[in-house]
Amino acid sequence: MSDNKDLTNPGSYGFWWEERVRFNDLDALGHVNNNALGVFFEQGRIAMLQAAGGFRDSDDWTVVLARSLIEYKAELLYPNTVRVGVCGLRLGTSSMTIGVGIFLGDRCIATQEAVCVIVDKATHRPTPIPEPLRAALAPA
Repeated sequence: MSDNKDLTNPGSYGFWWEERVRFNDLDALGHVNNNALGVFFEQGRIAMLQAAGGFRDSDDWTVVLARSLIEYKAELLYPNTVRVGVCGLRLGTSSMTIGVGIFLGDRCIATQEAVCVIVDKATHRPTPIPEPLRAALAPA
């Protein structure tokens, strides 16, 4: 897994999620607020985890965001529909760095490097990344 992926390039992503810009996502200047972009990033990460078989009631693990580095590249306006790309950058034993990009067409709006930790629901302690999730984040 490489952390040298260009997160501004749509070709870097193997998983995609679609989000609609809502009117209440706007700031006083009519741009999509940075907090709304954070929700788009989160929805993309969670959708990828669900697609990998996670977030079922029977799971004994959950995911916690430990670090988030966001770079804003372009403004986003209402109304629009964006694509959120998700890819694996690094895998550890219980932590992973996930790359996420928000795109309007092929234009990059923002990128995120998210360090996420898999946590045991009962003990609230880090636990190894489940194999289906590890496989979903592995390079193609």
